[in-house]
Amino acid sequence: MLFRNELYKICSRKILMIGALLGFLFMAAYVQMSALGTEFAFDNGTCLRRTEAIQYDREIARRYAGPLTREKAEAVIEEFGWHIDDDDLDTADTGDTAPGYFANSTSRFVTTHLSNSRSQGGVPTALAGTDDKYAAEMMSGEYVYGYIGGWDNTFSETHMMVLWIVSALVIISCAPVFSEEYAGQAADILLTTQNGRTKTAAAKILAAFAWAGGIYLLFTLLLTGAFLSIYGSDGLAVSAGLSFPDLITGNLFWNGDPKRTTGAVLLVYLLAGLFSVLVTAAITLYISSVKKSSFTTMLWSAAAYLLPAALYTVFLVEMRPGRIVMLLRMLFHCLPFFLPLHELTSAPFAYRLGSYLISGIILVFACLFGCRKYCRYQAGK
Repeated sequence: MLFRNELYKICSRKILMIGALLGFLFMAAYVQMSALGTEFAFDNGTCLRRTEAIQYDREIARRYAGPLTREKAEAVIEEFGWHIDDDDLDTADTGDTAPGYFANSTSRFVTTHLSNSRSQGGVPTALAGTDDKYAAEMMSGEYVYGYIGGWDNTFSETHMMVLWIVSALVIISCAPVFSEEYAGQAADILLTTQNGRTKTAAAKILAAFAWAGGIYLLFTLLLTGAFLSIYGSDGLAVSAGLSFPDLITGNLFWNGDPKRTTGAVLLVYLLAGLFSVLVTAAITLYISSVKKSSFTTMLWSAAAYLLPAALYTVFLVEMRPGRIVMLLRMLFHCLPFFLPLHELTSAPFAYRLGSYLISGIILVFACLFGCRKYCRYQAGK
């Protein structure tokens, strides 16, 4: 009963419903413009766009699906030629080029990741040699190729936008959980009842977590459903190292992540996002148990979420690596803003595990201290 009442108090706030609706509309617009709107391909000089381009890319990729080898990459270039950078294309008003030009996600992938374009100033002349260990690793035959579209950085970048929206909703919903009762002097009465202390505090925390996890899963399911309907499921079976080259380029031998499927890596990434949202909720709940103003709680919680990212981007990234700088970077990476990104890089398993442990400690202690602070609240202090 206590849990249900607390959950109802959170869900009944109109600002959250309005915020969730606006967040959904923003997500839909972002997918249409930033994801689907940037899809294009060229079939014999004719420019294909949006879903038409995606279907064309999927058909070409299926012909070369399976283990990626140097022979297969050479066959792609022989059939379609090198992909020309968008800025260098000579296009007509309709977007078409001269007949004979082909460009699709497969030729784009070979040109970008498997050619010698990096050493040739962006103009490819041949496939990368054995001296390029990353390209050689990709063409070793141990990685499964398929349609690489949508489920690569496009999905992760879109999901990060969703994660920020959800985190904002979580901060808004959790900020009044304790502080609103202080401000309305309801805590003075509730704390004198039979269930007014520990049970009420536990119910509030569980209700906040239920809301945070539920809204995150809702937005994630909507986003995943949209990408399935647009891009299909082909890309989920591709080796993750091909979809997210950072899994390879950091270090080839940290673990088996690059050879796992993209779907498996994204699943862990999404679970890390859920954990990030719960940590954000726990931090906000603790601040709410300390502050008597919901607005002040929101400001402090937003600062706790965004300030580390700002400090990292403005200062730590530009500073010369040293023990203190590296330690600060590691600590910042354990905070909710950065937490899911570890799964899409070649960070060692021990490093990722340590980040989750530190975040878990923050979550547990924030809940415990928040509950303790609320239970010991005294009017007028």
